[in-house]
Amino acid sequence: MGQRFSLPIRLRAATHALGVAQIIGWGTTIYAPAVLASPIVTDTGWSRSAVFAAFSLSLLVGAATVRPVGRLIDSFGGRLAMTAGSGLAALGLLIAAVAPSLPVYFIAWAILGLAMRLILYEAAFATLTFAGGRDARRAISVLTLYGGFASTIFWPVGWALIEGFGWRATFAVFAALHLIVCLPLHAFFLPTAPGTAAPAGADLAPAAAPPEAALAGRERTIALVLLTIAFALLLYVNSALSAHFIDTLVAFGFSSGTAVSVAAVRGVGQFAGRLWEILFAGGLAPMTLCLVAVGLAPLAFAALFLGAGIVGATLFAFGQGASNGLVTIARGVVPLLLFGPAGYGLLVGTMATPGLIAMALAPAVHAAMVDLWGHAIALTVCLAAAVVGFLLVVALTARIRRRAR
Repeated sequence: MGQRFSLPIRLRAATHALGVAQIIGWGTTIYAPAVLASPIVTDTGWSRSAVFAAFSLSLLVGAATVRPVGRLIDSFGGRLAMTAGSGLAALGLLIAAVAPSLPVYFIAWAILGLAMRLILYEAAFATLTFAGGRDARRAISVLTLYGGFASTIFWPVGWALIEGFGWRATFAVFAALHLIVCLPLHAFFLPTAPGTAAPAGADLAPAAAPPEAALAGRERTIALVLLTIAFALLLYVNSALSAHFIDTLVAFGFSSGTAVSVAAVRGVGQFAGRLWEILFAGGLAPMTLCLVAVGLAPLAFAALFLGAGIVGATLFAFGQGASNGLVTIARGVVPLLLFGPAGYGLLVGTMATPGLIAMALAPAVHAAMVDLWGHAIALTVCLAAAVVGFLLVVALTARIRRRAR
C-alpha cells in the first residue's frame, strides 16, 4: 500500500526549480547528440565516430571531476556550483555552435563534461541532500521524474530547430536556455545553508533510520564496492542499448518503423517505474528498492530472447526502461539511506566515477562486438552484465540482512 505523497516543505521550491533545470540540462547535453550528430556530420564532413568521440570525451571529463564537485557541494551547498555549471554549459554550447574545426568542437564538449557534473543528477541529488538530509529521498524521486521528460521534449524541439535554423543555431538556442532559465533557477531557488533534521515522522521521513544505515568500517566499504560495480554494470547496459536499441531490434527481424515504435516504449517504462516508486514504494527499504531496480533488467532481456515477437520486444523495451528509471532513483536514494547524508556529495561522486567511464565506453565497445560477432553476442554480453549486477545486489542484500538479525 502506498504512502500519502508529499515533499518536505523546505525542499519544495528547490525540487521544482531543479526539475525544470534538469529537463533543460539533460535535453541540451546528454540527449543532444542523438538529434544533432547527423546534421553536423552532413554539414561539416566530420566523421560520425569523431562527433560521438567528442561526446565520449565529455563523459570521461565528467568521470574525472565528479568527486571534487561532490566535495564542493558537501561543503557549500549546490547554489554556487550549479549556477557556475549553467554558465559553463552555455559557454560550451556556444563554442560548439561556432566551432570552425573538429578540435574546437572537442574543446566545447570537454567544457560541457565539467558543466554536466555541475548541473545534472549527482549535483542535484547532493544539493537536495545538503538541504534536507534523509528527507531528500522524496525530492530525489520527484527530480528523476522531471528528468525523464528531457528526451520527450528536446528531441522533437531539437529537430524542429534544426529544420528551421540549422544545427549551429540549435546549439545557440540551447546555450540561451541555460543563461535565461537554468542560471536564474540555480542562483535564486537553491538553498545555501544545510538543513536540520526533521522530527521523527515529519513530511515523509522515516521515523527511524533503517538498520542498513548503521553500516560502518569494513561492512561499509564492501557495500560501497558492490553497489558501485552493480550500478556501473547497469549504466553500461543502458548506455549501450541507448545507442544501439533500434539497430538491435532490426537485427531481431523487426522493420525499422516497428523498431522505432517499440523503442519509444522505453520512455514509457522509465516514467512508469519512477512514478511507481514515488506513489507506492516510498516505504521500501533501500536494498529492496535496489533489488527491484536491478532485477528488472535481466527479466527484460528474457522477454526478448524468448522470441515472443512484438510482444516480447515491447516487454523488453518497457522493462529495460523501467529498470533504468528505477536505477537512477536507486543511485541517489540508496547511498543516502544506507550510509546517511554526511559526505553524500563526495560519496555519490566516488560511486558515479566507474559508471560514467562505463557510459562513455559502452557505445563503442558494443559496436565493436557487433562488428566482430553480431548483435546476439553483443546483447548477450549486456545480459551477462545485468545478471552480474543483480547477483551483486542480491549478495549485498543477504549480507546486510544477516548482519541485522
